[in-house]
Amino acid sequence: MLFGKNDSLDAEEFWKNREEEIGTPILGKTLGRVVQEGSSIPLWGLFYTSAKAVYFQTFQSENWLSMVFSGGKGGRTKNEIIEIPLDAIKSFRVQPQKSGLLKFFRKPPLVELSWKSTESGEAKSLLFEMDGDAEKFVSTLPR
Repeated sequence: MLFGKNDSLDAEEFWKNREEEIGTPILGKTLGRVVQEGSSIPLWGLFYTSAKAVYFQTFQSENWLSMVFSGGKGGRTKNEIIEIPLDAIKSFRVQPQKSGLLKFFRKPPLVELSWKSTESGEAKSLLFEMDGDAEKFVSTLPR
């Protein structure tokens, strides 16, 4: 409960609902931030995989930091789900990181996802930072 509003949903219940909506089990899930060139507003969301697609889901929110950087415009995210069918995916891989002595200061892993839009045939891509084991997440997608 936050500020007197009970908008919490049990995580297990959330994922069960998602599986029912997409009609297949969820194989992997992680929190990630889309890296957008030229944008100072971070776009956070959930990435998850199934036997038929990769999904990116954002939730409606408005935070003061986004509003400051956007000048009060466009600082709000919306409830949105991007579904990328398995057969449209061209690349889904972890970008290699440089190894070295300063592993402690290393940035989060970057995952590259590229696909061909089923509607327009246009090439699309996302680059995102992950919270967690990137290799393990990428390996959940059936090959």
